[in-house]
Amino acid sequence: MRETVIGDRCITVTHDQTETTEYGVIQRFLVGVSGSNAVTHLSILRPSAVVDARVVASAIDTELLLEYEGSADSGLLRDPDIRLWRDQHRRLVEETLDRLRDEARDLPPEPMSDMERLLLRAFDTSGDDEVRGA
Repeated sequence: MRETVIGDRCITVTHDQTETTEYGVIQRFLVGVSGSNAVTHLSILRPSAVVDARVVASAIDTELLLEYEGSADSGLLRDPDIRLWRDQHRRLVEETLDRLRDEARDLPPEPMSDMERLLLRAFDTSGDDEVRGA
């Protein structure tokens, strides 16, 4: 479990379960925000169940900032108080996300599954941020 305080709320990310699939190991995490009953799940294709900066950054980005279709129905943003809090603290949320991404860059690279290698080859990329031929 890892907690991250932003303003007057705490975002909690907890490992929930591990599932082995034909595509690799999927980790499922529970994401919640203090003061709300809204909880959501985040699934990540990765071998580690550790809740590190990568996982928390992904949770904040996908559940609070990107506003995927359906987030308002089944994610954290279904709670209007969370939406209001996020809007009022957007700068702090974005700063926290930047800090977590910096922390994640300092972590050792995660092992890559065969499926990830296959996808990288299919899209002709090395797995880093460089785009070939651009």
